[in-house]
Amino acid sequence: MKRIIALILCMGMLAAVSSGCMGAGTPQITQYPTDASKEMKDYKDTFGDLCKYLSAKGYINALEENKDKSYNEMKYELVGASNGKKFLCTMNGANNVTIELYDFSKPASPDEVYNKVKKDGKFSILEIDEVNAYLSDNGKYMMVYTDSGINWSDPDKNSDNYKRFDEILKAFKEFHK
Repeated sequence: MKRIIALILCMGMLAAVSSGCMGAGTPQITQYPTDASKEMKDYKDTFGDLCKYLSAKGYINALEENKDKSYNEMKYELVGASNGKKFLCTMNGANNVTIELYDFSKPASPDEVYNKVKKDGKFSILEIDEVNAYLSDNGKYMMVYTDSGINWSDPDKNSDNYKRFDEILKAFKEFHK
């Protein structure tokens, strides 16, 4: 009897995993509610407004909705920033995209992380592997963007995941440049 139940459970798990991994068709991108009427000029050059701007463009969840679930406060002091938030986003039906935003407009301390990102486009803290990071064109903000659907050592620039990254990076970099 135990073997029959175990076999049924295994078959159920196999069916669930197969349906999630083998689905075909249009990529599923979580597009959070947008406000197309808003333009960059409608936002101040502040960290809070950067988050609101990216939210209005549909890249991250709105800060006002589900405050306890839409983002996590980061240990931004570790990178020398004065503020930081981490957003978990969905691409192709999986929570596989993480966007970390940091505020360097009033840095807690001029830090080697900022200078390393400015020079090399990546940094490492606490003996953790290096991550790619991007500074906004005005130099006030930093973004760490990770997507498990992109092979960062040899990215397919025609993939939906990479195109989405490129779109978000462009909006981030151009914010009040």
